[in-house]
Amino acid sequence: MQYDRRFKEFLQRFLPRFLALFFPEQAVRLDFRTLVFLDKELIVNLPDQVLRITDIVAEVDTLDGQKETIIVHIEVESRDKKTLPGRMYEYYSLLRILRRRRVFPIALLLLPSKEGLTWETYTETLFDEQLLHFRYAQVGIRGLLSEIYLQRPDAIAGALAVLMKHRKAQRAEIKLAALRTIIDSELTEGDKLFLVNFVETYLPAGKVPPGAEEIMKKLAELEMTSIDKALEEGEQKGKQEGRQEGRQEGRQEAKQEILFLLLTKKFGSLPVEFRTKVKAITDEEILNRLIEQALSANSLAKIKLPDNI
Repeated sequence: MQYDRRFKEFLQRFLPRFLALFFPEQAVRLDFRTLVFLDKELIVNLPDQVLRITDIVAEVDTLDGQKETIIVHIEVESRDKKTLPGRMYEYYSLLRILRRRRVFPIALLLLPSKEGLTWETYTETLFDEQLLHFRYAQVGIRGLLSEIYLQRPDAIAGALAVLMKHRKAQRAEIKLAALRTIIDSELTEGDKLFLVNFVETYLPAGKVPPGAEEIMKKLAELEMTSIDKALEEGEQKGKQEGRQEGRQEGRQEAKQEILFLLLTKKFGSLPVEFRTKVKAITDEEILNRLIEQALSANSLAKIKLPDNI
């Protein structure tokens, strides 16, 4: 569940880049300046069940032909692949009825899979007649080859490469290459730090084979560089905007990501509830104390969050 939520935040930050990476022919036909996320859950109460869409749902205008607004729906799946086709059809139908717009349905599969980029099918028959033939796009991230995507100067491809197919002995090299791609990108330092933390979440230090001292040293240097630059950007953002609140907001976000990065490196993936509480903290002094605790803590339980959040 927490991986699903982490990917949801990833897609909210980088949806246009994600689509351009995996669906370039469709992406060039969309006007991402009009992109709007539907943040609230879409819920329909039926007699025997409740249909609920909680993953990425966004509306965006088309560029070519007769202009229209369509829906992009991405379902992040890390638990139950067997029921996915039927659910994708139900979500499609729900969105089509509620929003009265055409839908581009995509399943992002985090489960082990031999498939990479495919179009999947859901069918229904009655009395030996096919009544329904529904298709949806699927990104089987674990079935793609990391070497191919690391050849691209694309921070999003680099970050996702750590989830792709590779030999265990390659993990240190892949992580280093991914981080270099992220650090060298044109993204804001806040987005870079998010992606560094994303890489650490899915390929933590504990899963990188020992014995590659030089590579591990470079990994640590890259991560610290991204932290320093994120803090600096937070300051510069506030100065350029000429507002104290702008400066504080930039530093708060950077320090939250720093805390996540430090704790993920030490203890692995973090509970969703913990991340949500940290995101609600706006006091810099409290964030500073939490970072200090993270440097010396030997368990996540040692991190004392304020009682009033």
